[in-house]
Amino acid sequence: MELFSLPAVYDTAFQFRNARKAIDFIEECVRTYGGTPVSSVVDIACGTGHYTCEFARRGLNVYGIDISRAMCRYVRQKAETEALTVQVFCCDMVDFSLPRQCELAVCFFDSLTYLPTPQAMISHFRSVARLLLSGSLYILELGVIDSFDNHNVEEVWTENRRDFFVTSAYFREGAILDDRFQEHCTFRAVYQEHCAFFSLKYLKLALTLKTFMRLLDQAGCFTLLALYDDFDASALLDQEEVPWRIIAILQRH
Repeated sequence: MELFSLPAVYDTAFQFRNARKAIDFIEECVRTYGGTPVSSVVDIACGTGHYTCEFARRGLNVYGIDISRAMCRYVRQKAETEALTVQVFCCDMVDFSLPRQCELAVCFFDSLTYLPTPQAMISHFRSVARLLLSGSLYILELGVIDSFDNHNVEEVWTENRRDFFVTSAYFREGAILDDRFQEHCTFRAVYQEHCAFFSLKYLKLALTLKTFMRLLDQAGCFTLLALYDDFDASALLDQEEVPWRIIAILQRH
């Protein structure tokens, strides 16, 4: 895999995310809330396959979908390196299909807020529902703005894999215009005497928890079972809490 490609840089930048812990939590949710045994899972907006490959390591039949062809190639190469079986499809998460229905769907990294409109999110829910068996779970990680202060937020961190170092900067603009806000990400990658820079800017949907629940209700195909604020069974979200992130446990009608 090319070291200075955006997928490789992104994969290193976010390697601190604990995939094993997250999948352990999801397996516990399946035992607690699931209505059907899980043999297959679809990872929506799978990106670099950080979570996709962890599902495959556990012996599940795994599908990954992402709109980026570069990311899809990276996941295939990554899975091949570990001799993992993962089927990856390059498609839009608003409307997509798979060779077969699954018993579990997941979406990480706040990916749903990259959808262009609230209506696109409704269409997404309906598309996912078509690919899940009745009673199956859809577990998603979503950023919400209930605790969104109207100021700029910046985070900087460095991750490395042996001699490959990536310094990342995340910047969120405080202003919300037309139910959207801007997110900036920059990456500086260094390997020995070589260096590369990447700069990304996105418009993201500014969703409150109430708006998310309204869109879910309008989609008409999932029941909200529980909300957490971390991939931890003890992190069940209290109704009085004001979240900045939710882990939503949805069940297909």
